[in-house]
Amino acid sequence: MVVWDPPIRDYQFLYHELLPAIETVQRLGYTDFNADFLDSLIEGWATHCEEVWLPINQLGDREGLKFEDGKITMPQEFKDAYRKGIDEGWLSTTCELEHGGMGVPLFFQAVTWAEFGTSACMALSVLPALSIGVYEVLVKHGRQDLIDYFATNLASGEWSGTMCLTEPHAGTDLGIIATKANPQEDGTYRLSGSKCFITYGEHDMAENIVHLVLAKAPGGPEGTRGISLFLVPKFLSEDWQSGGLEGISHSLISEHNGVTCSGTEEKMGLHASPTCVMNLDDSVGWLVGPLHGGMPLMFEMMNRERLATGLMGVGLAHAAYVNSLAWARERRQGRSLRGVQDPHAAADNILVHADVRRMLLEAKVNNEGCRALAAWIGLLLDQMHSDDPEEAEMATALVALFTPIAKAHFTDLGCETCSTAMQVMGGAGYISEYGVEQFYRDVRISKIWEGTNGIQALDLAGRKITQDFGKNLRYLMWPLTEFIEENRDTPGMAEFNKPLHQGVRGLQQLTLLMIAEGMANPNFLAAGATDYCRYMSNILLGYMWAKMAKLSLEKKGDPFYDAKLASARFFFKRIFPETVGLAAKIQSGPKPLMDYPAEMF
Repeated sequence: MVVWDPPIRDYQFLYHELLPAIETVQRLGYTDFNADFLDSLIEGWATHCEEVWLPINQLGDREGLKFEDGKITMPQEFKDAYRKGIDEGWLSTTCELEHGGMGVPLFFQAVTWAEFGTSACMALSVLPALSIGVYEVLVKHGRQDLIDYFATNLASGEWSGTMCLTEPHAGTDLGIIATKANPQEDGTYRLSGSKCFITYGEHDMAENIVHLVLAKAPGGPEGTRGISLFLVPKFLSEDWQSGGLEGISHSLISEHNGVTCSGTEEKMGLHASPTCVMNLDDSVGWLVGPLHGGMPLMFEMMNRERLATGLMGVGLAHAAYVNSLAWARERRQGRSLRGVQDPHAAADNILVHADVRRMLLEAKVNNEGCRALAAWIGLLLDQMHSDDPEEAEMATALVALFTPIAKAHFTDLGCETCSTAMQVMGGAGYISEYGVEQFYRDVRISKIWEGTNGIQALDLAGRKITQDFGKNLRYLMWPLTEFIEENRDTPGMAEFNKPLHQGVRGLQQLTLLMIAEGMANPNFLAAGATDYCRYMSNILLGYMWAKMAKLSLEKKGDPFYDAKLASARFFFKRIFPETVGLAAKIQSGPKPLMDYPAEMF
């Protein structure tokens, strides 16, 4: 049986001690948002996930969904769980009050909501996450009549949302999409084309599905600059005849708006999460944002989804760790190399074995480090909307820098951790009834979704570190170097501060190398991008662990803080040293890759 231990205490530590979360968001205008309310949100959402979502996770994996005659039928238990989330308001926590949401800061839904939902049932969690992404783009960039008509139902979850980018011939290369949008005299557009890999493009859990579709309208330039963004609902209002949507009812016609599903993909995991081939046949749609300006808008949604995808890695890694730890606490196998530890049993508990401890600690420590970094990123999302232009600029720069790191590193570690958890459990980890092998199958897509991790690394190395003459990186280096200088002589901090200092110096040198060599030879940058991304990720996790260690040193004697301190030591002794090997691989350049003859593969 799958177990789950929501990391409530960890989030309380992060939000109330490591980060000035309450102070920051109150200053940003959330004056009624206090620590007690945040704790009630964390505890309430954890309870909902544990009682409503977790029990359906394995059921969804076993039963999956049914596709017949263009329609997808979800398991009844999924429909019931989704309905309960709507009724209790858990799907709209960050949506605006005027649209029926709770109006809470972004960091809660972007981080804690995302991790808990993924841990409990990833197949269900992606549906409201997509819908909120559509809601945010619409509220920020849509016409008022579109906002008035769609926003409240998207916020609540009564209507769901998707983003339709990929086409059979155009994956990452969106500039060659073929979907067309023909303008009409009434201001609408008629869209025709096919999209694939559309998550929840068709299902029966919401009464309407609102698609954000990338398409090309006449007169646009070639490539991505000619792409526009359109809102295309599955069903239209029974009152709508033409033009806008002012004052019309939410009662829907039964005939679809030319939006049909011609198939759903059979996947390695996420069996209860539809992945659809969607066809648009003269479908009515409305332009969102400027004509031929669709890509920047879609990237706003994609960047939020990239962070959400990163939290999928954290969520399933935590779930896998919790289950493998529960197994390890009960499992007896062999004897300690230092002699019999439990003479009254036929074998010792496997926690006496160094390699079992290595695997569990790698999982635990990476999970907690990623969670801490995610919490910082979540708070930065709120700071991006600050009225103080300097604070907003700082937050925007750091979010741009951290997004590819969170998406790539969190999901890399998520896959590694789920695999490691299976290894801890031995043969039981490979057996379906224990649940951990499902976590591995489900999490594997996270390295591919929202741009593969190789693309994220290229984005970081080729764009984010050089953007605005290195402004993004400067905003990171200031707090890093300031922390290191402040703690040079802090008692007990040398074992954390010195390796962090060395790592930051290495990051500076490697960044200069990547930029200098990359200007002359783009393959140098491309060949080192993935290793550079992992290197910087370890620096950021090291920074978070050093900060957590400093707090924990001040409260030694309390088991929670003693565990944090021990985890920080493990990180710097057993995980952080991989930066040395990563640096060597980056410095080796592209020749071992690009000079290898193609015919020898």
